[in-house]
Amino acid sequence: MSGSGDRSARIETYTGQLIDVLDPSPAAIDLEDVAAGLAHTCRFGGHCSQFYSVAQHSLYVSRELPSDQPRLQLLGLLHDAGEAYVGDVPRPLKGELEGFERIEDRVLEAVWEGLDVQPPTQREWERVMEADDRLLAYEAAALLSDGSWAADPPELEYDLEPASISTVRERFLTRAEQLLAAVEE
Repeated sequence: MSGSGDRSARIETYTGQLIDVLDPSPAAIDLEDVAAGLAHTCRFGGHCSQFYSVAQHSLYVSRELPSDQPRLQLLGLLHDAGEAYVGDVPRPLKGELEGFERIEDRVLEAVWEGLDVQPPTQREWERVMEADDRLLAYEAAALLSDGSWAADPPELEYDLEPASISTVRERFLTRAEQLLAAVEE
């Protein structure tokens, strides 16, 4: 039974799993699905000057966090993992969709549990969101016609050139596996 009465919102994932996004089972979460879903999803609702994936964004958010804190970097890498299952809804719209953030949060909770990652503390999440906001301003300035709404872009040096979906998926998987192993040590 789904979390929404008798409705089911099952989707088939990259690896062939079925996951109900209204009642996600942590057992159905697969790191390869997260990597593929995010690599196939374009930032800014697809309205940027070139294809730029949520996976590539997540890689850079991870790198914006201290290198001596692999757990924090892992949280940064996975901060948008729910979007692998529900898509990337632009921030201005997300707040207007009643119940959407609750659904996305539920999916992200399933990701944490399914990948055996302790959910972030409030302070950890604040630090991840600070890195996310820095990247948002940098990406908006570089990839949108007028990204001035996103605050002053920081001086960052990330390659925003399009990369193939398979390349970004593999980079995401490799980074996730490295960080998961470092956190377990």
